[in-house]
Amino acid sequence: MAIVGDGPAGLALAAACRRAGLAVAVVGDGRPWRATYGMWHDEVADIPGPCFGHVSARAIVHGHRRHVIERAYAVADNESLRAHLARGLDLRAARAERIAHFPWGSRAVTTAGDDVEARLVVDATGRPTDPATVAAQTAFGIVLADLPAGLEPDTVTLMDLRRTDGGGRIPTFCYVVPVADGWLVEETVLAARPPVPVELLRDRLAVRLGSGGRQLVEDAGRVERVTIPLGGRAPRRREPVVRFGAAAGYTHPATGFSVAASLRAAPRVAAAIAADADRPDAGRVAGAVWTRSMRVTRRLHDYGLEVLMRLDPEELAAFFDAFFDLPVTTWAPYLRIDASAAEVSRTMVALLRRVPGPLRRRLLLSPLAAP
Repeated sequence: MAIVGDGPAGLALAAACRRAGLAVAVVGDGRPWRATYGMWHDEVADIPGPCFGHVSARAIVHGHRRHVIERAYAVADNESLRAHLARGLDLRAARAERIAHFPWGSRAVTTAGDDVEARLVVDATGRPTDPATVAAQTAFGIVLADLPAGLEPDTVTLMDLRRTDGGGRIPTFCYVVPVADGWLVEETVLAARPPVPVELLRDRLAVRLGSGGRQLVEDAGRVERVTIPLGGRAPRRREPVVRFGAAAGYTHPATGFSVAASLRAAPRVAAAIAADADRPDAGRVAGAVWTRSMRVTRRLHDYGLEVLMRLDPEELAAFFDAFFDLPVTTWAPYLRIDASAAEVSRTMVALLRRVPGPLRRRLLLSPLAAP
């Protein structure tokens, strides 16, 4: 088989297929991974320690109140994680233009003409099926050697929703994590449709950083600009292309995270491919990518996304105050695309009981249809 895409999802699936005894080729451009991949450490327990550049024992959230979350949060060391996943794989350095299908199999058509044929070709390029119809998370970040006053030192700040003088009606938050060359400080819009321009976030970050913020932004040696499509339908089982990872809609509608979900799903999907390796059935493999249970959960997550996009900055801060007041065991399942619908529903009910009365009415009277 062949996998198009050599990002974390593509290499994780290829590694799992190799462990399952399958011959697999990976078609990718070979470029280094530039994004910052954060995840809850307990969700990727099988990944070796050296694959992480930093693991913080706790994380901080600022809503209207400060929350200390006693749950380890990890930031990947991209080179180490890539080397771990790629070990022993057949990597083909090429950029695929498209995937063609024939009665006997599929072909990854590359720009260099070095096409790869296989009984099954999986799209793990990270491109969602229909990005024009979905919401997006956008962010602008800079890497600083030292954190300015007002930001939490020596730990991860998952969300800082405190308002800045650069306020406005668009809710944004600051995300702060240690990276190899300092601290990534990123101003983020959780979700919006249409996407919020990154330039607005650049200005908002400069204000958040205080009197010297604009100069810090202008002088930054490394910058991250992020646009992550959120939500949208999961691929249909009978589509001609089997997708995996973010290309299959694994991006969580409430967080923008997809890497941990891909790492967890890879063994399950590889097992489905290996079960009938001589004549792989694309529909059955797609059913392993998105199980029936996951599709039900996705409807709840998409409903939650639509609700979140209707909250103003004060309401969003109150929402996350209530969310992170819940026990970790109650809110953690909501942040996984592979949690059961019952687990996600329990989080939603517990949250409604805890939010302030005006916000509860706002959530319950949302014009959205029930999921």
